[in-house]
Order: sequence, then structure tokens, then C-alpha cells
Amino acid sequence: MKPKIYLNKRTHPTTKQSLIVLFYKKSDIIDRLIGQNDWIRFSEQMDTYCVKDTETNISLLHDLFDGIAIINTQYLYRSAAITADNVEIKASINPTKILSAIKKEAAVLLVSKKIKEKSYFLISYKSNYEIKKILKTSDWLTHGEKLPVYYFEANQKNLLRFIDEYSSILNIRLHHKIDIRDIQIKKLLLEQSYLKHSRFKSCPTEFLRYMIVRNYAENTIETYHYYFLRFINAYPLHNIHTINKFSANEINKYHEQMKETSGAGSNKINQSVSAIKLYYREILNSNLELASVVRSKREKKLPKVWSLVEIGRIIDQIENTKHKTIISLMYSAGLRVSEVINLKPEDIIRDRMQIRIREAKGNKDRYTILADRALNMLKIYFHEYRPKEFLFEGQFGGKYSDSSIRKVLREAVKKARVKPHSGTHTLRHSFATHLLEAGTDLRYIQGLLGHNSSKTTEIYTHISNAHLRTIKSPLDGINIG
Repeated sequence: MKPKIYLNKRTHPTTKQSLIVLFYKKSDIIDRLIGQNDWIRFSEQMDTYCVKDTETNISLLHDLFDGIAIINTQYLYRSAAITADNVEIKASINPTKILSAIKKEAAVLLVSKKIKEKSYFLISYKSNYEIKKILKTSDWLTHGEKLPVYYFEANQKNLLRFIDEYSSILNIRLHHKIDIRDIQIKKLLLEQSYLKHSRFKSCPTEFLRYMIVRNYAENTIETYHYYFLRFINAYPLHNIHTINKFSANEINKYHEQMKETSGAGSNKINQSVSAIKLYYREILNSNLELASVVRSKREKKLPKVWSLVEIGRIIDQIENTKHKTIISLMYSAGLRVSEVINLKPEDIIRDRMQIRIREAKGNKDRYTILADRALNMLKIYFHEYRPKEFLFEGQFGGKYSDSSIRKVLREAVKKARVKPHSGTHTLRHSFATHLLEAGTDLRYIQGLLGHNSSKTTEIYTHISNAHLRTIKSPLDGINIG
């Protein structure tokens, strides 16, 4: 039986505009059709969709749902027994809760393994009864025949099936040795954390393909994907074809609201601008005046740093050998979190007391210093953990996660009772500032940090108080009784 849509008239209490409201039982197909037609607007106060009261719109509704739903007009010209106050038609931009996250049971890591020339995906996870119970109900996953874990044959069909069945309850990660060339699978993994309601819009596949084919860094792909996904889902009543026709003015308004509603800083706004401009320029070849899309002016804020005493207190709070070595190495060499997780054992060059950083920001290699104390900590760490491929490896294998490092530092900072500042990057800022205060030439610091421009490094001259200690206040030259 076809669903019914009841039409009724309502009057907007403020503008006195006559509206036609749509009442119907929950239906995915009706929601989807409405979401594809911008002239049908949603009213939060009435909790239903509305159109302007015109004969044309009534005819359009009949045409739109012809063969799909029955348009019932028996209440259209009756006076409503109950009227709503303060009716307001929802704005085209929905600034809050644009991407709703799904609460999941736990995380699993798929690890590739060959057994007798046949490839399998092993499902690794921390001991968790709920995960075991979830996987145990499967009628196609294998357990215990060849390996004492759950696993399945490694192919595209099985991976898609696993993602489809389990991504709503488990956070699925892939080992770095699994090379996924299927764009659709990459997109499913990137978007697995978001609730797929009837008006959810997925990132256009061609946008992801463009970045992957051109070898964009994985972090850049994830960042651009997130900000573009946020952008297109900020307009629940617009389909992607309408968004593709946006002007620079509409994009600027979106970023104004993003700043007002979420308090986004200039970095986040500019990352969003870069992602959106890339899509309109390279994917759509749009005539959009990209130069008119405004970037947020960077706030002139000086980086926050920890003192030498505070750094010592933070490191002292960490008991785990691996965790203490990671945080100490990051501070001692001015490393970004993305750089420390990509280090390999052979990047520690002991005879020259250097650390080689491969393909850092901007795909550049560089060398930085290896502290004597850091080397001693690494020796203890090597003896205890014996890393194979990456210098710091996760419990499930593969490189250690940046989120785990941030969590370790956050807990140590809390225990040390020092100000949290900006987390892992504060270690890098502190490294540069302490070198400068110790008399290290700014050009050397620039090289150690991997900065392209000396202007980026010069900011640390504003933080360092070494020169301030040499300046005498004029008050000290006055004889006061």
C-alpha cells in the first residue's frame, strides 16, 4: 500500500504567510524525495515540512509523489483546531550537529596475513567480551582453523561485507600494509563514524579520487574530506547538484556561521576554505570567483610553551617505557606527532647522533638532533620492545597511533598540574624556545624544525625571555627613599 501525505494549511504567526504543511508517517523514500527538492522547507517548531501556499506548489507535490505516495487534500481547506505559535521556517544552513557521530562498542584492526600463499584479514582487538560476542554470531567469519583469531579471506567482496555489517558498531582500522586502491572502500572507512540519516550526503567519489591519484598526504586527504563533508551536510535541504552551483558569497556565509556557531579558529576555517576551493576548482572546473572566497585572517597569537621545569615534571609522570621514550624524543628533537609515529629503527643514527625525518610536512626529508639522554632511553626501549618495522609500534602491530600519544601526554600534563596549552605541539614550541634561550642561532633552529621560511621560526624570538633578562628597567636607576 502506498503511503499517504496529508496536506494542511497553516499561517506563519510573524509574517502571516500562508503555508501548506505535509504530514506523513516515517518513510525513507518520501524523506529522500523531499531532500532532493529545495523548495520544500523544514519547520523545527512544527516538526514537519512546508511549502508556500500556491496552486502551483500543490500541483508540484502531486507530480513529485505521483506513483509513490497518495496526496490527501481532505484537510487542506479546513481550519485547524490547534495552531502552532512562533512558526519559523528553517534556514538553509544547519550550523549545529552537522555530522552526528555513532557511538561504537570498540575498535578493531584488520591485519593482512599470508598462509600457504593465500591472503587473509585477521581481526585484532584488545580483549573485549562484547566484540567477541558480536563476531561469534557471524555465519561467515572463521575462527581457530588456521589461527586462534577471527579472520576472513582477503578480497574486495569480503572487505565490503565486513564494513557493511560491522562499521555501525565497531570502529574499523586497517594495518598500514593493507593497500586499498578501491575508492569506495576508502570512502566507507572515512565516513564510518557518521550517522547516515535520510539527508546525509556522502563525499563525491571523484573528489577523493583526485587527491589519492595525486598522492596527497593521508592526513591532508582525511582533513579535506572531513571539511568538505561538513560543508555539504550543513545544507540538509540542498542536494549536491544545488551545492555545486553555489557562489563565493554562499561559501563565505557558511564560514561566517561556522565561526559564530562552533567558535572555529582561523586554522580550521582556512583548512575548510582550502578543501572547498580545491573541489570547485579541480572537480567542477567552476566559474566560481575563487579569489572572492575569503580566508580567515590568522590570529596573531604567540605559541604557548612549557618551562624546562614543567617539561621535567611532565616526563616524570610517565611510567611506561614506550610512552616516556616517545614524549622525551618529541621534545628533545622538536618532532611533530606525525613524524614520531612514522620513524623507523634505522632512522636513529647513533654514530652521528642524529634522527632522520622522512617525508615530513611538505614531503621534505630532514635531520634533527639526537640527545644523549634520549639515546639512553631508546636503548632501554629497544631491549624491552624490540620494534621491527616502525620505531614505535601499536599493540595490534603497525605504527603507533597519534591519538594514543595525545592521550599519554594529556594524562601526564594533568598529573604534573601544568597548563595543557596545545598538547603535543607545545613540546615542539618548547624545544625551539629553549634552544633559542640557550643561544642557538635561529638559522639552525629553522633547519631542525624543517621550516621553509625564517619568518615562521622568528616567532620564537617573541616568546623567548632571554633578551628580556638583559634589559634593565628605568625604575632600577632611580633612588627611591
